[in-house]
Amino acid sequence: MRPRSTFVAAVVVLAVAGFALGVSRARAGDRPKGEAKPSARADSVRSFTLNDVDGAPHALSDTRGASAVVLAWTAPGCPVAEVYAPRLAALAQRYAARGVRFFGVSSDADRDVAELRALTKKHALPYPLLVDADATLASRLSATTTTTVVVLDPNWRVRYRGAVDDQYDPKGRRAQPEHEWLKDALEAVLSAKAVAVEATEAPGCPITFPSQETAVDGNAPTWSGAAAAIVHARCATCHQPGTAAPFSLRVHADVAPRVAVLKAVLEDGRMPPWHAVGPSGVAFSNDRRLAPEEKRTLLAWLEAGAPAGDAAKAPAPPPVVAPDAWEIGAPDAVFGFASPEKVPAEGVVPYRFVEVKTDFPDDRWVSAVEVQPGAPDVVHHVLVAVEPDGLKRRGAKMALFTPTSGFFAAMVPGGKAHVYPKGMAKKLPKGATLLFQMHYTPSGVAREDTTRIGFRFLQGEPEREVKTAGAFNPAFEIPPGAGDWEVKALVPVPFHARILSYMPHMHLRGKSFKYLIMRPGKPDETILDVPAFDFNWQTPYRLATPQKVPKGSFLKCLAHFDNSDKNPYNPDPAATVRWGDQTWDEMMIGYVDYVIDPD
Repeated sequence: MRPRSTFVAAVVVLAVAGFALGVSRARAGDRPKGEAKPSARADSVRSFTLNDVDGAPHALSDTRGASAVVLAWTAPGCPVAEVYAPRLAALAQRYAARGVRFFGVSSDADRDVAELRALTKKHALPYPLLVDADATLASRLSATTTTTVVVLDPNWRVRYRGAVDDQYDPKGRRAQPEHEWLKDALEAVLSAKAVAVEATEAPGCPITFPSQETAVDGNAPTWSGAAAAIVHARCATCHQPGTAAPFSLRVHADVAPRVAVLKAVLEDGRMPPWHAVGPSGVAFSNDRRLAPEEKRTLLAWLEAGAPAGDAAKAPAPPPVVAPDAWEIGAPDAVFGFASPEKVPAEGVVPYRFVEVKTDFPDDRWVSAVEVQPGAPDVVHHVLVAVEPDGLKRRGAKMALFTPTSGFFAAMVPGGKAHVYPKGMAKKLPKGATLLFQMHYTPSGVAREDTTRIGFRFLQGEPEREVKTAGAFNPAFEIPPGAGDWEVKALVPVPFHARILSYMPHMHLRGKSFKYLIMRPGKPDETILDVPAFDFNWQTPYRLATPQKVPKGSFLKCLAHFDNSDKNPYNPDPAATVRWGDQTWDEMMIGYVDYVIDPD
């Protein structure tokens, strides 16, 4: 039986990667479910007048006679706000017949009104979107995030302030909401009853208030002086149009409305995304971490309000890369879905499997591979397995994605291409079928996805064959409520090997993961430590220099899981958790890419 509430990691999106970006630390899941904050009630709100995105004025006094008023904050590019847009539109239409008036509100200063118009069109919002450019209304009503909703009764008293419900969260989403706070508040107001839960915390992107924009230090860094070069090098590769990232970070105008968001994610270490620490002396070719001086510079610049400096001296933004451009260069072969996969605007989508047949009459050696999502805003991650021609698969399609055979290619948030070191390649058997395991996370708009994969081939055979495998333990049972449950895996190394990369894999209860090498007669050596595992990222840690592992050694992996109610992304703290394919189950795999080293 499935748990009563299930989470699936969201993304953005950086998208995926997205829900992780710029999300307020305040969220309803941080306190016992249903527990109210201090009362949201206040004196009657004074009337106000704000223009909508088309310049038409709207006054609160125009709502006299309404049975209730809902003010719903939002912002383009905030993943949680975007995914709640269709929910709010449906509620507005449902309650219109009962006299409830809805208004959207955007309070981010320097927000381009064209972006707001595009947002209303994208989600077909059935209510006006008001522009609170100086955040006066947000300040007056204590709205601090872009998913805050405020319910006013007919006397304009605040009866509820907080989240719409508890379905969507920065790191996960329930199949259905357990608490529908906005709906419950409206029903109470319409029935002239007390609101049971008057306030919750709303998980969204922090609103940038004018006080955060005022420069406090004339000697602070500026965009043109220092900040632009760092942002271009560390952020703009992902944060540009057509990617899974929720907004672009190429020019100063991209930054100005998001000072609070950027400051929050830098202070918390959420951006740039990198969850491993140490060990000393080990370098990774895909390391995204800011140098300490870079981080200090960016925080000082944001603290000063992100001043632009001399526009004439600002470095040119990096070129926009077309969404269908290949990072690996022109592929020798491309395969994709025969028909689009349809992804709904809301909810939870179980893993989907798509088969794509290749047509090679002989084996090919893949020196570079790239998985390119057709709809980056809803594709969280992709694993691609290879089914050799003539193999009769037994059981579920997941059987191809075993830890012993690994996977052939992957796309994870922040990484879709892999180029193997010179002289190394993976074998693609002749006539093979590619099996795509697709993890979709709806983003607020119904989408169609046609993911594809591109290969570059070696001429002739490689010096070393790259393989993927993993240390794993499928026999664990995590007790209900366990907050730090350890699971170990140990695999012998029967040959001299060189490890090219590590990729730990757990699900939503995953807490930390560590790789160690056990050599005969020597103490255990930690080669990768991920103290704060994040399912949203699935980062492969690619070594700049392959790790030599001698024959007779052991690869040891230590994983810790949090099945307690203190884990806000836990699907069900009362469940005994075992190995399973879906994210409400768990896995424990320490994947590695490696080659056999005859030397």
